[in-house]
Amino acid sequence: MKSWRSRIAAAAVVGAAALTIPLTAGSASAYPTDPDGFVVVGGMTTHHECQEQGNIELQGKWNEFQCRWEPRTELWELWLR
Repeated sequence: MKSWRSRIAAAAVVGAAALTIPLTAGSASAYPTDPDGFVVVGGMTTHHECQEQGNIELQGKWNEFQCRWEPRTELWELWLR
């Protein structure tokens, strides 16, 4: 028969694992996404630079890009999908 001490220790381990798994599980994406499926991949200081980089990315695996102004960082963010 197991002692109460070993049962409590085992319950604590199971409880900690049950709490840790949902807290650490997250999106598989390393970058933020929006509801339309765009992924932010970087920020540029000028709109022109963002447009140029977006056109370069279209030659790879991406089909569409957007340059969005982010006032918090004062950068043009490049969003791809």
